[in-house]
Amino acid sequence: MGKSYLNRTIEFHKIYQREILPIFKSYEYFRKRELFLWLCYLLTAILLILMPIWSFPILCWLYSTVGEVAVVAIFFTIVFMLIGIIMVCKIGNRSKNFIMTIKTDCLPNLLKVFGNIKWVNGSNIINDTELNTSGLFAKYNRRETDDEFIGTYEGVPFRISETTLWYETGSSKTKTVVPVFKGVVISFKSNKIIKNRTVVATKRDLTKKNTYWIYLALLIYPIMSVILNYKNLLNWIITLIIIAVFLFKYHKEQEKQELLETVKLEDPKFCNKFNVYSSDQVEARYLVTTAFMERFQKLNTSFASKKAKCSFCGDEIFFAINTNKNLFEIGSLFHSLKNPKSINDFYNELSSILELVKYFKLNEKTGL
Repeated sequence: MGKSYLNRTIEFHKIYQREILPIFKSYEYFRKRELFLWLCYLLTAILLILMPIWSFPILCWLYSTVGEVAVVAIFFTIVFMLIGIIMVCKIGNRSKNFIMTIKTDCLPNLLKVFGNIKWVNGSNIINDTELNTSGLFAKYNRRETDDEFIGTYEGVPFRISETTLWYETGSSKTKTVVPVFKGVVISFKSNKIIKNRTVVATKRDLTKKNTYWIYLALLIYPIMSVILNYKNLLNWIITLIIIAVFLFKYHKEQEKQELLETVKLEDPKFCNKFNVYSSDQVEARYLVTTAFMERFQKLNTSFASKKAKCSFCGDEIFFAINTNKNLFEIGSLFHSLKNPKSINDFYNELSSILELVKYFKLNEKTGL
């Protein structure tokens, strides 16, 4: 990463010691108070949920002596239990609100060292149209975004979005949710205009090219329903109709899509791990060079991820890196704010992403 990375790291830790650590120290009392309240809420919720168990002997005694009072007591026991369940569902908001307060107060100062960069939260700065156009993701209809960043690094405009995607169908008992992607999506402006679309993805990863995995997953429920009730004729009819509808929808979906052909490259090691699709074979080979393949294979290792993908599209290059880790956290309700681990993790995560500009030579006009 070189001298500039070292200088930036030193400057980052100076800013942390000078501007962030005093804020963290002032928040430490607030954190302990919030943690105490969080534990009180949790304990209360558990007691309320378990009320039918520990109040059972009392309810039995009431029922044997005064029946009407017992009915009222049972009613209130159920009500309190439901209140406890609601409290458990909402208790996570206290932790989230604390983290958001810390980020709002501290991130603008921490980001100074990276230059022109701004933090936003849940704004979909890389919109759904762009995600679909990139071809990196299979069909989805539910999306959540967390931390997002926008700015310029080494003269290259970028956007970073911590994103989770799902495809959901049905409701109540027939509801099926298929996870499509969880991780970080990165967009860099390209140093060249790309006329066609080229996608590089880990094998068996969900992309627009292999959306059929989504449809197969959604057929599991009706097929299992037939297997378990194979004597029920109505079940067979309903399942066959569902399969026919899905096949029709998948066929229509494929017709809408730009035709992406598989690109065969000369590196067998790379081809064993990744698929390359493109609407132009010649341009794809120009983009996915030997140097690019070497860097891309190391990308998974750098981010401790099993899946990574990339799309060359128009005047942008998109990277999508799968990870179950909650990225870009600078504090926690459950750990002392004086511990610099979360700050170091934040710096390393953001630095690793921005260094992709140099790693893939996106700031050079000579190409990849």
